[in-house]
Order: sequence, then C-alpha cells, then structure tokens
Amino acid sequence: MQSSVNEFRSLDLHGVKVWLSGAVPEPDVESLRTSSNDPSVETRAGSAAEEGILGFVRAFAGLLFRFGGQLIHGCHPSFTPILLEQARIHRKKSRESSPLFLAASGYFASPENNADWKRWDRVAHMKITDPSDPRDRDRSLQMLREYMSKECNAFVAVGGKWWEQVPGRAGVPKELQLAKKQKVPCYVLGGFGGISSRFINEQPQWYAGLNNNLSAEDNQLLASLSDITLAAGVIVGRLSKG
Repeated sequence: MQSSVNEFRSLDLHGVKVWLSGAVPEPDVESLRTSSNDPSVETRAGSAAEEGILGFVRAFAGLLFRFGGQLIHGCHPSFTPILLEQARIHRKKSRESSPLFLAASGYFASPENNADWKRWDRVAHMKITDPSDPRDRDRSLQMLREYMSKECNAFVAVGGKWWEQVPGRAGVPKELQLAKKQKVPCYVLGGFGGISSRFINEQPQWYAGLNNNLSAEDNQLLASLSDITLAAGVIVGRLSKG
C-alpha cells in the first residue's frame, strides 16, 4: 500500500469522482471539559476523533483536487465547510471548474437552508434531490443516497454518527452498501473513530465486496490507520490505479 514521492508526482485523477461518506460523531464524556469558574458548566473540547476525521477530510480533499479528482458529498454540516474551503483554494490556484459536488434533499428545504445552498452553488455544483414524500425523512435521505451512489466511481467512508442513538439511521453502513451495489472501489477508515470504527469491529466480513483490489489484510490495515497524511495519501494513491 505504500506510495512513493515519484508516484505522487505522476498522479492523474481526472475522471475519478469520490463519494465521501461520514460525519463527526457525537462527543463522548472524554471530549468534554470543565470550563470557567463554575464546575457545573461544561464546554465541548475538540475530541481526538473530531480532529482526526476533519483533518483527514481536509487532507484528502486537498490531494484529490490537486491531482484532478472530484468529490461528491451529502452536505453534512461537519464536513461541508472544509470541503468548500478546499474547493475555493483549488479554484483560486487552478482557475478550473469546481471539483466539488454537494447534494442535499429537498426534504430539508427552508429559507435558511435555501440561502446556504444558493451561496454554496457559487463554489460547488449543488444538486437538490426531490423528497419522495415531504413527510418521510428516511425515504428522502435514501433517495439522496441513491443519487450519490450513481454519480460516483469510488467511495470513501470516515467517521459517522447515529449508531448509539438511532441505529437504523446510521448513514455510513447504508451508503457503503449502496456503493458496493454499484461495484465501485470502496475504502473504509475506522482508525479515526465514529460509526466506521464500530461497523468494522462488529461486522467480521465488512471488507467483502469492497472491490478495491486490496487483500483482506491490507483493508484491515488501511481501516486501522489514524495518521491523517498517510491515510489520505494511501487512498489517493490507490484511486490512481483504478
């Protein structure tokens, strides 16, 4: 799985469009700290999981865009600002069309969200999918996921939420299954925590059908990485091999 400096210099990811799945998980007790002079007041500190996941998103998007790749994501509020930042940086340097595609469900339409989507469309390509039923949140999200699964030719999952609180709404496992169904190369990172980590630990055959030409051992190794730069570099290197 190692990638040399010379290999990176020759990378060409034009034509590669990655579906990035995940989110920053809810903070646990260890990510809370007492602040001020009032011991009853707690504020959230940046947990190791949050720092690792968002650090990976920034590093991965930056590398992917640098070598000509594109990325599609479902507008999770923990990832979207970083992805927009990386798209702005890339466009400023390259003067090329935006490599970022953001998708959202019309189920979440509101004056505030509509204004955000319009603003983001200046930096990224925005797609608003029609809700199957304006009253059915889960079905509307499923339609959004199905749309993204058909727009990508590679899939990367990191972090993720909802496993403890509402297991049936855990997005990463659902999105991974859709990507597997499309038979695109899939890469799952569990070393940064979140549902991706829980899923790997609780599903012994999670790596079946990833279609990424890595052995079970190499997929396990990749899934365990917690080094931001290494994880981003390894996946970008693999994407260049098809």
